[in-house]
Amino acid sequence: MPDAAGTIHMTFLLVEDFSAMCLISAIEGLRSANYLLGHKAYSWHMISHDGGPVPASNGIAMQVEGDIGQDFRTDFLFVVSSLKNDPPYRSKLHSRLRHFDRQGVRMGALSCGSLILARAGLLDRARCTVHWEFLPAFQDEFPDVDVVSDLYVIDRDRYTSSGGISGMELILQVVTEKYGENLAQRIANNFQLDRIRNAGDMQRSGSVARMDTMPPAVQESVRLMLANIELPLSNVEIARAINTSVRNLERMFKRNLRASPAKYYLSLRLEKARELLMHTNISTLGVALQCGFSSSSYFARCFQREFSKRPSDVRRKRS
Repeated sequence: MPDAAGTIHMTFLLVEDFSAMCLISAIEGLRSANYLLGHKAYSWHMISHDGGPVPASNGIAMQVEGDIGQDFRTDFLFVVSSLKNDPPYRSKLHSRLRHFDRQGVRMGALSCGSLILARAGLLDRARCTVHWEFLPAFQDEFPDVDVVSDLYVIDRDRYTSSGGISGMELILQVVTEKYGENLAQRIANNFQLDRIRNAGDMQRSGSVARMDTMPPAVQESVRLMLANIELPLSNVEIARAINTSVRNLERMFKRNLRASPAKYYLSLRLEKARELLMHTNISTLGVALQCGFSSSSYFARCFQREFSKRPSDVRRKRS
């Protein structure tokens, strides 16, 4: 709960190589709220696992005010991490996160911090999101956790953001809960945001074009493709599902996405394969099967055509 002065306390736990943009976008939303309200409605504090400075992925070292082992007053605790989301001090980290959860602190995560919360068992009964690049790895590691590809998710006392500017949009929802939409919109205006995206808006993965400008039939076709990666649908099945002809389906894709439905579908499957290779320990054959390829040799040829490297090259780079 807020303190006697009404200030809500936010704590950000930084993990090495965290995304500076995630952190700053969230904090700037809080700072702007204080400015527009004319009083200290929110305070923010940064901590690390040991109290030492933490390097962001851009190389800038962020000073912190304490360590995770201390007891301190906070209303929210957000885990901020990116590529390095399984640190060697995970046992201590998970224990302390569970401690704060038992104290009634609302738990959150920015970008890949959701993986850390999930490993601590703190997302077992909540919907959540994670950066699209790690979504396949998250689903593989936590098949029973309700993870979605939304920009941000608020589910009871769990607050997760997929990363980037969505960190600010998550904070704007927190502000809206207490001060209403008008203040959130004024904050967005300060940062030249033309609109605050809805929690249900999907992230855009690397090869997915901007869908909200596409005809509804194209959007629905792509959603069907994304939902059927392991067992790909035929053009006939997709056309039937959206109530059109195969010829018209092909015409729509070439006009709007400059690719045939089959070529676009293949790109989606290969992108997911690359994410699994980079962020999981699933065998290359297992990745191929999960992405709809019955032959590892055919998968390797398609992968090399798409990315100009072999699947084994991606895995070596990861290690």
